[in-house]
Amino acid sequence: ALVEAASLEADSMTQKQLAQNLDSMKASFDSNLNRAVQSVKSSNENFDAKMNTLNQHVMNEIGALKDEITAVKMLLEEEKKQKTLDRALKLAYHGSFTYYPHSYRVQEESGKLAEGVIGWFLLGEGAFLPSDATLVQSQTQYTTKEQREKEDASKKAFRAKFIEQIKRLIKREPRVEKKNDGSFVIYYS
Repeated sequence: ALVEAASLEADSMTQKQLAQNLDSMKASFDSNLNRAVQSVKSSNENFDAKMNTLNQHVMNEIGALKDEITAVKMLLEEEKKQKTLDRALKLAYHGSFTYYPHSYRVQEESGKLAEGVIGWFLLGEGAFLPSDATLVQSQTQYTTKEQREKEDASKKAFRAKFIEQIKRLIKREPRVEKKNDGSFVIYYS
């Protein structure tokens, strides 16, 4: 019985030691697990920070590329405009017609007027259209309402025909603006 009691006590002590070793191993495992979790979190935070930095850099580069593309497009558009206007200037008399710059004076070619207008376009400006220009010559200054209406219709017809000539030359619809004083200014666009 004494041997059995000693054996039980030894088993009890062994179980206590095993329990203590198990508790110690559990604490060590928990500690190592916490360090591993902290290391992973730190790595994730560093990774996230690096990804955010990289993402910001890529977005900045994309923005710079967009700006450069826009600038190139503007340069190409300006070059195209210049070539079109140079060509139009050379062909200014093509499709030209005669008109009367003042109702009762001598005729002129619309090509000469077109050259002047295109010259202003090359400078980035608009040009005034002659306010008294007509397609038909008036024998006298208008005295009756009917003569005035005919004269106004002829002025309107001149503007329409000249604007169409410019449109064909520059291959786009020019912008025409009526001023408060009744005059008209033509612009490239």
